[in-house]
Amino acid sequence: MASRPSRKGRWVAAAALLVLLFWLWPTPPEPIPPVPPPEPPPPPVAVAKPVTVKKKPVARKSAPPPAPAPVASSQRALLRRAMEARAPDLRACPLPPGVPPTLGAKIRVAKGGATQSATLSSGGQRLPRELSDCLRQHLLKWEFSDVGLTSDVEIFVDFALGK
Repeated sequence: MASRPSRKGRWVAAAALLVLLFWLWPTPPEPIPPVPPPEPPPPPVAVAKPVTVKKKPVARKSAPPPAPAPVASSQRALLRRAMEARAPDLRACPLPPGVPPTLGAKIRVAKGGATQSATLSSGGQRLPRELSDCLRQHLLKWEFSDVGLTSDVEIFVDFALGK
């Protein structure tokens, strides 16, 4: 004979069945939010008729004549050509071994044509004192009255040494 389950076992089975049903019970779907209605078009803008304003022509002064800017650059070009013509004078200075191949010079020439100052630079290498003194003496002897300068001019020139 088969035994009947006890009353306590029935209650446990019933409770387990209820929990299982509760856990598997489908949830109601989430409500879909309503779509907002489209915005009405903006009201038409009132356009006023354009008002025409007649302007009186303004009398303008004529433009001043252009400044003679190229004069300074042309003076430098003339002075540079004159220095290139005098550059062979620098070959009289003896060149010791190890001298850089080019020499930069900043030369200031007065309006009258006399050379006022000469500053030498050799690209970071130190020039021997005898050479720099000789070159500076020759540069300071140069006179440029034939160029016809209208003002003092400072010019930067590179000279090739040993050629």
